[in-house]
Amino acid sequence: MIWLENTSNYAGLHLSGDKNDFVSLHEAIYSVVGEEGEYPGYEQVRLRILSLCKELDQATRGQREIILVPHGLDSEKMMTSPIESENNVYIRIQILWPELLFLGFVLNDFIELSAKHRKHFWDSTPARIRLFQSVIGDCLESTVGESKFRLIKGSLTPNFVGYYENFLTQYIDYLNIEFLKMDKEKRLANVSIAAKRVANMDAKYIKIKREIEKMAKQNGVTSSAVEYAGEYPETIQW
Repeated sequence: MIWLENTSNYAGLHLSGDKNDFVSLHEAIYSVVGEEGEYPGYEQVRLRILSLCKELDQATRGQREIILVPHGLDSEKMMTSPIESENNVYIRIQILWPELLFLGFVLNDFIELSAKHRKHFWDSTPARIRLFQSVIGDCLESTVGESKFRLIKGSLTPNFVGYYENFLTQYIDYLNIEFLKMDKEKRLANVSIAAKRVANMDAKYIKIKREIEKMAKQNGVTSSAVEYAGEYPETIQW
C-alpha cells in the first residue's frame, strides 16, 4: 500500500510504495485521464496529471529513490521461511504540497468523466484512485491538525463535475513557487491555505487567469502555451 510522509522542510511529501503499488496507481490514473483531446477543456489538466504518471513509471524502472524498510520478522522465523532479506524494498518520489493537493482534487473530475468507459460497476480503477485520494486526505489531516482540517474537509467533496474544466494550471506553478519561498515553519502553517486555494478559484486565480489570457491574445497563442513568469529554484530544500 502506498503512503505519504512530509519531507523534512515541509516543501512536499514522499510518496512511497512497492513496485506493484506504483504500477497499479499509474495504470488507474492513465485509464481515467483518457486519450489526447478526449475530454475538451481538460487537456492542460490531463498533461499535468500525466507528469505524475511519468514519475511513477520512472520510479518503477529504478530511476528514483529506493528505500529499505525492516519487515519485522525475527531471525528464527526467517530460518523457516524463504525470506532472506531483513528488509522490504520500496520506491519513493517527491511531490510539492500544492501540486499533490491539485492532483487529489482534479482526479474527482476525471473519475466522473471516465465513468462511461468503466467495464462494470465493480471496476477497480476508481477504487484505486479513491485509495490514493484517501491517503492524501489522511496525510493532510495529520499535517494541519484536526481543527484546521475541519475547516477544509468540505472542499474534498467536489463542487460539481466539470469544476476544473478549462482550469489554467499555471496557477499551480504560482502556488508551488510561492510555497517554496517560505521557510519550514511557514510552509507547515500554509498547507491548509494551499488546500483552500487549490479547491476554490479565488481572486488571485482570476487575476492570473486574466493576465495569461491577455498575454496569449497578444502573442496569438492559446492560454495553455503561456508559461507562468515565476521561476522554480534550482535546488529545492525539501
